[in-house]
Amino acid sequence: MNEVIIVITAITVYLCGKAYIYCWNREKKMITTPSGFGILLPLFLITISRINVPYWEISTVDILIIFISSLIYWFDDLVGLPPWTRVFVAFFSGILLFLTSSDMFFTPFELLVLSVGCGIFVIALTNIINFYDGADLNLGTIVFLAGTILLFFSKTSAFEYMGAVMVGFSLGFGWINRIPFSLYLGDSGAFILALIFTFFGINLFLAQSHVPAELMLVLAFPVFDVFYVLLIRLYYKHDLLSRNYLHLYQRIKIRFGGFVHLTPQFINIAVLLFLADWIESTSISRFWALFFSSLIFTPIFYLVCRALLVERNYFFGDGEQNQS
Repeated sequence: MNEVIIVITAITVYLCGKAYIYCWNREKKMITTPSGFGILLPLFLITISRINVPYWEISTVDILIIFISSLIYWFDDLVGLPPWTRVFVAFFSGILLFLTSSDMFFTPFELLVLSVGCGIFVIALTNIINFYDGADLNLGTIVFLAGTILLFFSKTSAFEYMGAVMVGFSLGFGWINRIPFSLYLGDSGAFILALIFTFFGINLFLAQSHVPAELMLVLAFPVFDVFYVLLIRLYYKHDLLSRNYLHLYQRIKIRFGGFVHLTPQFINIAVLLFLADWIESTSISRFWALFFSSLIFTPIFYLVCRALLVERNYFFGDGEQNQS
């Protein structure tokens, strides 16, 4: 069943991508790269939830919240939205996701803190994923890896089906996105991924479903990359709102071309899974084994990649100013 879902989703997404490009180019007065295609991901998740109703244990309300919120955010890709509007949508969506995902009893204070925390988390994660969306197939790879982990590590059919949709979506989109300036998931795509990972995190935190903790590995490398570049920009007193090309994937893309920039992400996850298995064998729980392996290995591996694959004046620099 999963194989069928992957194939059908991949083909459908590819055809929808072509149609999206056609409609975008026909309606847009200026020639710009079609963006905002990520809005289709929750639509596919809703569709598969309706087809597999007897086996679908994931709240359709949560998926609808993700879709409706993303539909508002999608206008940022179409016409542009004020920054504070995007922040409000992200914050409010995080709160709604927590309130609808939790059926546990909390005191009013706990409910307030956790809800606000989810809202802030969505804002932060949306920006992190946005920063990481600076090269072809970057976001497609995140979708693919998350879907693959759901397929292989989920203990329920619902999350396996969700993983199959995500893998199929990434393959159909990736076949188009591999061509530069062809089609982007856009800001709405980054926002959707932030909401989906927030949904996973909430369910993992509340232990309400069998969400695989391995999903945290997908974000380990992008999060550290954004954190490291932020340190560089703060150190050199850059305008944080200006464009930069300091991220590891950008430097690798510029130096080597092709899709070499995707390699570190795959290697990092493979090694983290191996390390987590070894740590878990010492009687540590799976969650903490994954957490500690990410916390220890990812920064080391990232710095090794930066030392070997990036020009020396970009290791901890902006390539223009002398480092002290």
